[in-house]
Formats: sequence, C-alpha cells, structure tokens
Amino acid sequence: LGAEERKNLQAFVEGGKGVIVLHHAIANYNGWPWWYEQVVGGRYLLKGEAGRPASTYQHDLDLSARATERHPITAGASPLYIRDELYKGMWISKDVKVLMRTEHPAGDGPLVWVSPYGKSRVAVVLLGHDRAAHEHAGFRALVRNAIVWAAGK
Repeated sequence: LGAEERKNLQAFVEGGKGVIVLHHAIANYNGWPWWYEQVVGGRYLLKGEAGRPASTYQHDLDLSARATERHPITAGASPLYIRDELYKGMWISKDVKVLMRTEHPAGDGPLVWVSPYGKSRVAVVLLGHDRAAHEHAGFRALVRNAIVWAAGK
C-alpha cells in the first residue's frame, strides 16, 4: 500500500471498524509493523530476518482443529476436520487470544485468533487456501461468525 492507502486503512481500523484477516493475508504488509504487530498480531515471514528463518507452508493436509475456548467466532465450527494448507514458523504475538488450534506438526498451532488491538475487532482465520476449504461448512461457519463478530453484531 502507498502512504495514502495506509493512512486510510489505519483511520478505518482506528475508527473502530472490524477487520478479518483470511489465510494468505497474513503475509500482507510485512514492512508495516503497526499492521502486523498491533492490528493482526501475527506475520508470515516471507524471508528470514533477525535470526529467524522464513516461514513455510504445506498444501493438502488433512487436519483437525479444536476451539480453545468458547467464543462467538468458533460457535458451531469446532471440532473441524478439513483438508487445507498450514503455515509454520510465523511470528505470532503472545498477546493474541487463540480461539482455535491444530496439533498437526506442519503448523504452528494457532489457526484462529482475536487480536489484542483495542480500537477495533480484529479476527484472524488462517484456514481457507482453496476451493475445497471454501466449500467446507465448518470453514464457512468460521468466516461468517468472524464477520458477524467483527461487525459488532
């Protein structure tokens, strides 16, 4: 994003508008610390930096995910059994509230979380790589629930 677009996005988020970060979007705006540290609470490392290797991904994995606590975003979507892509080696803030996780060794664990950003409702859903995931009823429930929650409904 250019400077004007960043300013507009920041004003949107600081104005209390909800944000949903889906799957590949975890790799967006890697050079904008405000976005990935404060708003998203996580970041896929496109390349190694500061002694950390680049994050990795693996396609077409059969995985299970379970809610870690009760929350409107995970209502009716846990447990979830899905074929999807997982990321490993991401930076995830210790301050996020993890709502759903997997124990699959190809992933970091957290799959759905709420950002600690206090000015807006921000939800991250790392699932959703391809058509099969998008057609999965559990994934659809997560996204719908996240949208409703982020909208403050």
